Amino acid sequence: MTRTIVVLYILIRFLIPVYSQSWDEVQKNSKVYLSGDGWGTTVEEADQQALAALISQISVAVSSNVTITDEEKNLNGKIDGVTYYKSKLQTYTNATLTNTERIVISSDEENFHIGRFIRRAEINRIFEARERTVKEHIRLGLMAEKANKIDDALRNYYWAFNLLKTLQRPAEIMYTDKDSNKEIHPLTWLPEEMNSILGSLDVKVVSKDSSNVDLMFTYKGDPVGSLDYTYFDGRNWSNISSVKNGRGTMEFSKGMIPQNIQIKYEYAYKGQAHINQEIKSVLDVVKNQPLRKARVTLNVFGQQDRTALQKSKKSSESISPVSNEKGYRTTLERVVNAIKNRSYKNVSDCFSEEGMEMFQSLIMYGNARVINTNDCLFYQFGEDVIARSVQMSFSFKNGIRRNFVEDVVFTFNKDGKIDCIAFGLDEKAKNDILNKGKWTPEARQTLIGFLETYKTAYALKRIDYLRTIFDDDAVIIVGHVANKMVSVSGDNGKTMRNQKYITTNRYTKDQYLKNLERCFRSNEFINIRFANNDVRKAKGEEEYGIQIKQDYYSATYGDEGYLYIQVDLEDRKQPIIKVRTWQPEPDPEFGLFDMGFW
Repeated sequence: MTRTIVVLYILIRFLIPVYSQSWDEVQKNSKVYLSGDGWGTTVEEADQQALAALISQISVAVSSNVTITDEEKNLNGKIDGVTYYKSKLQTYTNATLTNTERIVISSDEENFHIGRFIRRAEINRIFEARERTVKEHIRLGLMAEKANKIDDALRNYYWAFNLLKTLQRPAEIMYTDKDSNKEIHPLTWLPEEMNSILGSLDVKVVSKDSSNVDLMFTYKGDPVGSLDYTYFDGRNWSNISSVKNGRGTMEFSKGMIPQNIQIKYEYAYKGQAHINQEIKSVLDVVKNQPLRKARVTLNVFGQQDRTALQKSKKSSESISPVSNEKGYRTTLERVVNAIKNRSYKNVSDCFSEEGMEMFQSLIMYGNARVINTNDCLFYQFGEDVIARSVQMSFSFKNGIRRNFVEDVVFTFNKDGKIDCIAFGLDEKAKNDILNKGKWTPEARQTLIGFLETYKTAYALKRIDYLRTIFDDDAVIIVGHVANKMVSVSGDNGKTMRNQKYITTNRYTKDQYLKNLERCFRSNEFINIRFANNDVRKAKGEEEYGIQIKQDYYSATYGDEGYLYIQVDLEDRKQPIIKVRTWQPEPDPEFGLFDMGFW
């Protein structure tokens, strides 16, 4: 399939003729259809009113066959099953009620009258789609738990649990883990598994000063790959802080560190729910069930556990020793001390011109603070020397998530100057590449270096660098979830249904970079995290297709989705991106973009 054909396939969507019953016929056949109508000054307003009226009818129709969990009854006290379940059905929005039809009954310049209806025989289809969503979140949670990504595991399990409770008969739903072939009863398993995860977490103080406390988080004895938490500083609960490779931090007013600090592990992620309207509406309606093990108390002034620092896992990368490691380590120690003392001019001789520009961006990236240098490893890569990694925390004034921990990687050029600074990949993402096939160590290190530099370029807002690595004719596509009405033939004749699909916009290099530049100007910070990457190599070429699960955070926005990059790494110093696509979820028709498309 040629690139031109594929691009046309992705970008061109055609209209399907609409066929539906008449409104009079729907009204006359109440034993066949459930319906609701609404009025409004716009089609959208009238349609929402009609949808609400239809949901009310559905809630009455299914109320006799609905179960409510004991926990929900306890949270609600005396509960009217119909009323409560109706509120749950309100979470089935236009995007998720995929088998309803819409009719414009009448319209003029000021008023629209819209009807919505569904065949009674197809009501179960409403719940089948959500059941599939529940099972997908369980699958993602299991994957994340196995990868030690506790934040992703808790989020997916909690969202699955709440979605599950909006189904008609949640107690009857079963899930089979394909890896273990184990059958799971989600209604009881999900809360038990979340509490089991939370109970297996441990946190210890590894160092502190007058205003900062540095922490090591472990899960079943090993450093946590990723985790989110908040803490009580004596006056207020903090914004969300992030753990990376076990390391986290807490900040206080100088001299105001409490002896005992309450820590809450994040699991609900309501702040991220806006990325999926279905999830957001469910979390707004379903009664919260607190997880008792999500809150712990930490004695900050107890004995510090320095051994926790030794638990950091080392990846299985093949490295070449450095002949003059002492000289490079001395230079890096000067830079680290300059960051600690905020005396940046004293180390300008440690950097190349480009390296100094990156260093200045790094120290401007929020409130930058060094938290650990004990794990730093030096190795030779071609003419360069890599220092991996100095753990640093970055805190910001704005945004739901205002504290990040990063493993900062410093690259020295052949002249012994720091020429590049990057935020390292986490252990899982790095090992995905290091353990890939029969590639040479050089190819693996080149890929890791590219991904780290690429994601750091967004964080440090290096628009000039990004301009150099995108091919002038690069294919750049951004996808969004949308819905369209399609005609479906069945046993009961033709019906119209909403069908989810990914609508795509293609940008030129200039258009994309201009949009990105505006994004950089309007945000205090941007932070990108990669996970579950899958890399393929083109035969006979140094061109790679990289498919990545990406989490994106900024001061004003956050999302998650799937990034695909096709890059030529023939010259590792000058990578060229040929294709860059992003989609919020797999397309129902073709899944995820990969090398086979181009």
